[in-house]
Amino acid sequence: MKQRITITILCILFYVQIEAQINIEKFNNLADNIGSSGKVSVYLSAKTGNTDIQQFGADGRLNYSGQNYSTFLVGKGEYGWNKGKEFSNNALLHLRYIRKDYTMLSTEVFGQINYNKKRLLLFRSLLGGGVRIILTKDSLKSFVFGTSYMFEHEKLELDNNSQHSNLTNHHRWNNYLSFSNNFSKNARISIVVYAQPRFSDFKDIRLLSENHLGVVLTEKLSLSINFALMYDSRPPDGIKNLDTNSKLGFTIKL
Repeated sequence: MKQRITITILCILFYVQIEAQINIEKFNNLADNIGSSGKVSVYLSAKTGNTDIQQFGADGRLNYSGQNYSTFLVGKGEYGWNKGKEFSNNALLHLRYIRKDYTMLSTEVFGQINYNKKRLLLFRSLLGGGVRIILTKDSLKSFVFGTSYMFEHEKLELDNNSQHSNLTNHHRWNNYLSFSNNFSKNARISIVVYAQPRFSDFKDIRLLSENHLGVVLTEKLSLSINFALMYDSRPPDGIKNLDTNSKLGFTIKL
C-alpha cells in the first residue's frame, strides 16, 4: 500500500469552524492509477503569556481506486482551549463510493457522521446517493455538477423550550458545482459551491462555498490559501446564520 504522510503548518487568519456542513468534493477524484493511497495532515498551535491558547487538529484520507470506481474515507478532528476553557471540539468521518458508469457520468453513494460542540451539534449522521456529471474536463481544468438525495439526522444541545427542535430528521436535495483550473505549471485554483434545501421546505437551505489556491514553491514546499463560507437559513437558537473560515498554510512533503 502506497502511503504519503504530510505535515501541514497552518497560520490561521480568521477561524470559525463550519463542520456542520463540509466540502467533500475536494476529495473526489476517480484516479487513473489502480491501487491504494493515503494522506495525513496535523497541526499544533500554542500561545502563552498574555494569550493562553492551545489548539490541535488533524485530518486524513484513505483512498482505493479500481478499474471503474473509487472509494475513500475522510477523517477530520480538532480540539482547542482558551485560558483552560474549551472553545473548539469537533470531528468528522465521511465514506464515499463513486462508480464511473459512462465517460461523463458517475453514480455515487455516501455516508457521514460528525459532531461540533461550537455549533451545539452533539451528533449528525447522513446517508445519500445520486449522480455526478462531468460538464467539461481536460488536462488543465474540470467543471463538474452533482445532484443527490440525502437523509439527515441531527441531535442538538438545546433546552426543551427552544424554538429549534433538539432532534431533527430531514430529507435534503444535495447539489454542487465544482470548478478547478491549473492556470500555471505550479498553481491551481478550485471553487466549489453546495446548495442543500430541504425537500419539504425549500426555505430551509444550507449553502457552502469553498475556494482554494495552491502554489508549489519547491519540490517539498507548497503554499495553500483557503476561504470557506457557510450559510444556514435556520440555525439552532443562539447560532449565527453565516460562518466564514480563512486559512493560510504551508505543506511540507517528507
